[in-house]
Amino acid sequence: MAALLIHIYTYAQTIPELTAAEESQLEDYTSHTDQVPEDDMHWQQLQAYTRHKINLNTNSVSVLKSLHILSPIQIQQLLRYRQQLGDFISIYELQAVPGFDAQLINRLLPYVQVGKDLEAHYDWKDYVKKGEHTLLYRYGRQLEKSKGYISTDTTTAHYLGSPDKLLLRYRYNLTHYISWGAVMEKDAGEAFFKGAQQQGFDFYSLHLFVRQYKWIKSLALGDFTVNMGQGLLNWQSLAFGKGATVMQVKREGELLKPYASAGEYNFFRGAGITIAQGKWATTTFISYRLMDGNVTANSGYHRTLTEVAGRNSLAQLSVGGNVTIEGSNRKLGFNFIQHHLSAPVQKGKAPYQLFGFEGKRLTGFSTDYEVTWKNMHFFGEAAMSNNGKTALINGLLLTATNDVDLVLMYRNYDKAYHAFYADAWGEFYKPVNEKGLYTGISMKVSSHVKLNAYADHFIFPWLQYRAAAPGRGRDLLIALTYAPDKQTELFVRYSCLIKQENGEGTDRFLPPLVSVKKNVWRIQSRVQSTTHLTMKTRVELSQYVKEENTQQGFLLFHEMLYQLKQRPLQLYIRYTRFIADGSNTSLYTITSGMLYEYALSRLTGEGHQLQTRIRWKSASGLTFWLRYELTIYGKVSSTGSGWDEVKGNSESVLQCQFQHLF
Repeated sequence: MAALLIHIYTYAQTIPELTAAEESQLEDYTSHTDQVPEDDMHWQQLQAYTRHKINLNTNSVSVLKSLHILSPIQIQQLLRYRQQLGDFISIYELQAVPGFDAQLINRLLPYVQVGKDLEAHYDWKDYVKKGEHTLLYRYGRQLEKSKGYISTDTTTAHYLGSPDKLLLRYRYNLTHYISWGAVMEKDAGEAFFKGAQQQGFDFYSLHLFVRQYKWIKSLALGDFTVNMGQGLLNWQSLAFGKGATVMQVKREGELLKPYASAGEYNFFRGAGITIAQGKWATTTFISYRLMDGNVTANSGYHRTLTEVAGRNSLAQLSVGGNVTIEGSNRKLGFNFIQHHLSAPVQKGKAPYQLFGFEGKRLTGFSTDYEVTWKNMHFFGEAAMSNNGKTALINGLLLTATNDVDLVLMYRNYDKAYHAFYADAWGEFYKPVNEKGLYTGISMKVSSHVKLNAYADHFIFPWLQYRAAAPGRGRDLLIALTYAPDKQTELFVRYSCLIKQENGEGTDRFLPPLVSVKKNVWRIQSRVQSTTHLTMKTRVELSQYVKEENTQQGFLLFHEMLYQLKQRPLQLYIRYTRFIADGSNTSLYTITSGMLYEYALSRLTGEGHQLQTRIRWKSASGLTFWLRYELTIYGKVSSTGSGWDEVKGNSESVLQCQFQHLF
């Protein structure tokens, strides 16, 4: 029992490091979408839970779901245990809950507590006085000057601003009750207090969010996100697809959530409210935003005259609502959303864009459900856009034995289904033009060994980018985690993706499809050799085969994290060696750069990378991070492309961050 207490103390006031499977999941997401998720609200929420823990005896199911650690069946097992045996007296009782093992409990411990009447009872004055203030400032820049920043005697720089990237955020938060704050951000290349940005920062965001006040379940003013069903109609919070955590396939989240991140596209701006009475809850919201001219590829960058010219050129009015009926083990929801644009969207002219959205108005309806019966959890959503085209997803989570969990999921997305902010599960990054069947298994081989595996078979009924005919494919993964104790973890993973793409070397108008195969092998270890020193090592091999073309990739990194014994100083260093023949074998690594920010490296070619970081934390609530990254490529005269091209064979990034809690 003492070891568990040490574990809680170690992680107090901070977010635990990702497990190897979770790290793999985040890297798979970034490789699939080729971007790092800018919505850090989940990480903000987790840090809040480390300081104000969830009471397992009083908090609702929605709060437990917000952790994204427990499956729906595990939540039901916990509730059933509490109903049969009464409130938890000790945190160690979790070991007696069916389906809870040591690894799962260790993931929960930083965020939960038990006891009687631990939940405070607040009135309105407490809402505005007993919360926590957070002030965060982040600065970063690439130290080398890229082509877009170079000016001459006769030409001006292509980018209007400096390469500095700035983020300033203030937030007041009383966990579970109220949140308000402001976010200000400037991207690299954007002007600051000059030119098109006379107002200073390029992006400003404000929010006020209230929970659990009398009959109001949620009230959102300013910027907020809406998350409906399984993401077929609207989902704006962080959500992952396929990965080593094979059972995490169901979209879980609050319907209305505050938005306090730096991403400039995936949120609403206006007002929303959820009113709950007994088993019924009703939500309605309205949003009006000025957006850049391309609603399908809104990057949020305003670095050049062309990008500035398109800024705020499109107005979008969005209205929607939801009615939910929820019982102890079942839920049924009805969803509606409509978008009005100030100018019509025109679809592209490529054959694969034939069924894309065009026009000024988009309406969608959906119904979603979930039912838990014994050891089975059924869930799904069916949606329709105003052109009559549909999207459907249904899933089953099954606890076959105490040591075996199974998942089965089917999806069918029409080639002409439309939804602006959809983020449903699938092979493609949005729910359109896809049919598929996914099966997965999570098995505890022993008390220290867990096996995860999935097989996904999918069909694209219509053309896709780089595929001039309907195609099909399959995706397989098997992952083994060995954790003999809390200080040691060994992770082994193999994945195989087979898809169809246009063949090479043909001048036919519609080139024939050929099979493309990508294999990836990974082995990763983490060892906490002492109380203050943790080491992690990864070796990864990848292979891409298309007709006669074969590309290979290799990655090796080793990192050390050291917490000084007598001082609040943490030191981190990682060295990476990589070799990738081409873009199809690009290697992705993610590292915990600073709080709320994961640094993604997309490595192509041959070279070395060094990452270092220090963190200093004072007793007064001030924390400081300083991070430096250097990547050196071999046999190249420049890095990057276009206006981001840098002369020479190296790129370096410097970042710093301050956070003050008061």
